[in-house]
Amino acid sequence: MIGLLITSVVAIFAICFYFRFKLTYWKRRGVQQLSNTSYIFGNFKDAVLFRTAPGWHMGELYRSAKSDLPYVGFYIFHKPCLLIRDPKIIKQMLVKDFDNFSDRHFAGSVQKDSIGMRNLFGLKNPAWRYLRTKISPTLTRNKLKQMFPLMTETAQPMEDHLRKQNCNQNSSTKVDVQELNYIYTTDLIANVALGTKLNSFDNPNTEFCKAAKEFFHSFKRMVALVTVFFMPELVEKIGSTMLFNSEFVKKIFWDAVDSRERTKVIRGDFIDSLVELKNIKQNPIYKFEGDNLLYQSGTFFSGFESSSTTATFTLMELARKPECQEKARNDILSAIEKHGWTYDAFNDMKYLDKCVAEGVRLHPSVSTIDRYTKNDYQIPGTDVIVERGTPIYISLYGLQQDERYFKNPDVFDPDRHIENRSISEAYIPFGIGPRMCVGMRVGQMHAKIAIATILKEYRISQKAEEKNELDSRSTFTAAANGINLEFMKLII
Repeated sequence: MIGLLITSVVAIFAICFYFRFKLTYWKRRGVQQLSNTSYIFGNFKDAVLFRTAPGWHMGELYRSAKSDLPYVGFYIFHKPCLLIRDPKIIKQMLVKDFDNFSDRHFAGSVQKDSIGMRNLFGLKNPAWRYLRTKISPTLTRNKLKQMFPLMTETAQPMEDHLRKQNCNQNSSTKVDVQELNYIYTTDLIANVALGTKLNSFDNPNTEFCKAAKEFFHSFKRMVALVTVFFMPELVEKIGSTMLFNSEFVKKIFWDAVDSRERTKVIRGDFIDSLVELKNIKQNPIYKFEGDNLLYQSGTFFSGFESSSTTATFTLMELARKPECQEKARNDILSAIEKHGWTYDAFNDMKYLDKCVAEGVRLHPSVSTIDRYTKNDYQIPGTDVIVERGTPIYISLYGLQQDERYFKNPDVFDPDRHIENRSISEAYIPFGIGPRMCVGMRVGQMHAKIAIATILKEYRISQKAEEKNELDSRSTFTAAANGINLEFMKLII
């Protein structure tokens, strides 16, 4: 009995010593590391236990470091990670030294998640580089112009839905704009990415709508995203459908592809581009056939989810700032009067552009950028060697709300983005370097259409007692209980 007790005590001390040794990795390498490190969870306890939103938690780690530190070491469980806080070092790594940081850490060793990872969002080099050369031409300004009518016709059911909410000039109606945008985005994904027109506002119980609702709200997906982003080593152990059950999407997708090839109809959607890619000479590095072709639609799932978030939180800020809302509305109505409800009108909505830019500064949709260190890397101007395999993280909640880079960083101020006025290098909501968001233009147009559809007919506000807390389960930016705004019909 005494021998067992002694063995147990020795084992406990050995484990504690091992944990303590592992959690001094950065200190032993001469890099300052964050304090209050849990022996089990490292510095990520609140995020792992869903006490705070993981992306926001990364911002809290950023803010907890000494303000002048260009980088700081921290731990996810016992894995040493480096949080970069200096825009110049970020630019050096992600632009000049891109080849060493071309892969995302979260992609996982075997990238089993199909529709979520086997596309530009998650692929590793050299497949990523080849795929980028083929997908970029499908998202040009000309392609966006072809998609524009599909995007605006998809907004019509949302407009009709709002008109049924009994909003009038004398009393307001409460609307959850986060859910409103999720439903619009469901139809947009179907129409633009899958070549299928839906109306989820009037028909919410279709199989696709149920699948999309699970995509946006499923706790299983939220747990999986935390795992993929911050503990990707577990990906291969969890399985192949961790982010989204894509079986129903597969059927819609292949029906659309088969129909398009048979009829030769040109619709202006992403399916048109994928059919073209399917029929070019294939490269062994990444063949546009079978599931690989389907996986490209996943770019729009994640991309439209991000722009939906941008529209939602920008609307929230405009509801709180009536003077900015009025300027945005005048900008929208002036452009429509001049050009009609057209692509040229949206290109002319310059103040709305500024509002969207500021909305995504304060509320970055994908708030954490991550990279994998391919080879040992010496941080320029220092003796610090970042070892191969070390995850690198950049917090947009940290950078874009840092008073060193933005005056009054907590204030929604669209005029920060006035043309020809320089903006800090810390502003990188779409990433930076060769791996920055390829669908930036499409996402911005999506957000502008959603906002303009609402503001041209309604005045929005938010009651002081409404609280907009972030969903602690969500890796991407999302409100825990929606974004409830008061809608009042304009007198036109």
